Amino acid sequence: MRFAFLLAILAVTLPAQQRSRKAHEHGAAKINIAFESTKGAPKGVIEFEAPAESVVGFEHEAKSAADKANQAAALNTLKARFGEMVVIPGCKITPKSAKVEVEHHDAKTKGAKHEEHSEVHAEFDVQCAKPLAGTVISFGIAKVFPKIHDTDVALIAGEQQSSVEVKTGKETLRIAK
Repeated sequence: MRFAFLLAILAVTLPAQQRSRKAHEHGAAKINIAFESTKGAPKGVIEFEAPAESVVGFEHEAKSAADKANQAAALNTLKARFGEMVVIPGCKITPKSAKVEVEHHDAKTKGAKHEEHSEVHAEFDVQCAKPLAGTVISFGIAKVFPKIHDTDVALIAGEQQSSVEVKTGKETLRIAK
């Protein structure tokens, strides 16, 4: 419950550049990381969001057996390899949930076509073995999902609020000492 509150604060405090990004931009993703404390053996949560096209390879609702299998495989890859996408030394990242949510947009004007947009939403628990002060978080997002080339990452760790835009995979976030 407290982590949900931290993540809500995180969404409000993101820099204007990140908040103004379109809600559904192919090739883009958002990651929110929250730790209530950086002391002891901290616990945290990570939220991941991206257009399904960037993760699954398509945006329409999975109805055929092949589409359902592809979607399940992509979500399994996300859950199994998320620790390669967000690397927090000394911490174990465990999948909590991963799903695809489809939005249907009906055409309002005559002749316009029906559109579907879908998003991948996932949540992970994080358990660290030691205090986080001085820890450097690194990212390998494009190694797992090459279609994702721009990720906004926001972090709340105790009193610290930081963000980074990951484009090359060489960007990092350092947790304050």
